[in-house]
Amino acid sequence: MKKNTLWIIIGLIVVIGLILIFALKKPANEISEEMMPSEEVEEEIVQETVTTQEKTPIEIAFDNAKEAEITSQKAKDVDAVLRPVLHSVFDSVINDEPVNGVKMTEEFGPMLTYVFNRKLTEAERDTIINKLAEVGVTVVDKTDKVYTVKKDNSMWVITFFLNDDSKSGLEVTF
Repeated sequence: MKKNTLWIIIGLIVVIGLILIFALKKPANEISEEMMPSEEVEEEIVQETVTTQEKTPIEIAFDNAKEAEITSQKAKDVDAVLRPVLHSVFDSVINDEPVNGVKMTEEFGPMLTYVFNRKLTEAERDTIINKLAEVGVTVVDKTDKVYTVKKDNSMWVITFFLNDDSKSGLEVTF
């Protein structure tokens, strides 16, 4: 009995030893210096990596977004005031080509949804509110992301998707 126990312990030690040897053994196909890319090739790889950047989730969502048609007159009136302001903040020019930074993607009853081509910051939110004030929109109440505003006899609630890495835009309910 003691002899069998001794052989089992020795067998376990051998098995554990073999496992450790195979686990710590270096791979057989090591890369030699001859197989390593030259510095010139490395520079080309770095340059290609820098020039081809992946798009952010916001950019992908913006590219996939489809402009919606506005049907109600009240929504058209709100859009006529809001859209020029949004374009003045988010549109840009790259290589002498104008780049649209705003899409109105949904009219759902008394609500319009706009998406932007980059993350909306507090500074841009404040610029939007200031430019709306220039066209007669006054702030009635506000929190960090929600502003209640008044234009003539109409009240709007603007909800900003502020500092969000997955979506950028706003919803306006009127």
